[in-house]
Parts: sequence; structure tokens; C-alpha cells
Amino acid sequence: MRATRVVPSRRGLFYAAFEVIAIGAVVGMCLADGSASGEGPGPAANQGAGASSTESSVIARTNEARAKRGLAPLTADAALMNGARRQAAWMARNRNLSHGQGVTENIAMGQASAAEVVADWMRSDGHRANILGSHSRIGVAMARAADGTVYWCQQFR
Repeated sequence: MRATRVVPSRRGLFYAAFEVIAIGAVVGMCLADGSASGEGPGPAANQGAGASSTESSVIARTNEARAKRGLAPLTADAALMNGARRQAAWMARNRNLSHGQGVTENIAMGQASAAEVVADWMRSDGHRANILGSHSRIGVAMARAADGTVYWCQQFR
């Protein structure tokens, strides 16, 4: 049997790239006006590293899970945010759920919200161990594939 390769249309790639660019634009606007956290007040760790409201929500929910266990909050780290954004964009572009190299990370696909993805990670032993580990910094991202599938990435250091 011969394998066939599915090549996304240029239009589909355009929309996937557009979404990544749009997220970057929102991040830039948030940095300019200081409104990086779109879900109301939260831990100070939500601020910084140019987090979008979705990214801030993932960080806040991650830190809530840590606080319930008496752990210190994670602080958003610009390098980890950029790494998570690259990985999420790569996964969305290639429609391939796979880990990057050299960092501790959680990845997921298909969840509709920050609440859903963090809840799913907390139900998994390995993902929960990463969230509750002895890290101090975090980077998070989400990217949407041309077909609408959402890819998530969380990186820790």
C-alpha cells in the first residue's frame, strides 16, 4: 500500500500563520498598555514575559494548583514563553503533538480553554508532577491549527 502525504492548502497555512501573528500582536498591545492579564487580578507571576490573557490564565490556574499544595507560584519567563510559543506553533503548523527537546514541558491538544487544559494536565500523573515540581519559572502558549485544533505547551525551568 502506498502512503499518501496530505499537504495543507496555502489558505490553511495562511490562517494558521495569521493566528500566531494575531496572538503576537495582542501580546504586543498588552505590553504597551500594561493589560497583560485579561482575567482580573491574579498572582503577580501572571504579569511579565508579555503573556496574553489565555497564557495568563494557564499560568494562574497552574499557580492555583501549586498553591493548594503549599508550593510557591511560578514566574513567567520570557525565554520559556518564547520556547512554548515556538513549540505550540510548530505543533499546530505540523498537526503533530510532540515534545520539544531540552526542557521539561507539558503538551496537549484539543482542549477549548485554559481551565480545561490545566484540569487535564492535573489528572495525569506525569503532567501533574511537572506542574508541582521544584521549578520556579514557566512559559506557556496555545496555537490553533488551520483545521481549528488547539495545541498547548507549558515549559518549566
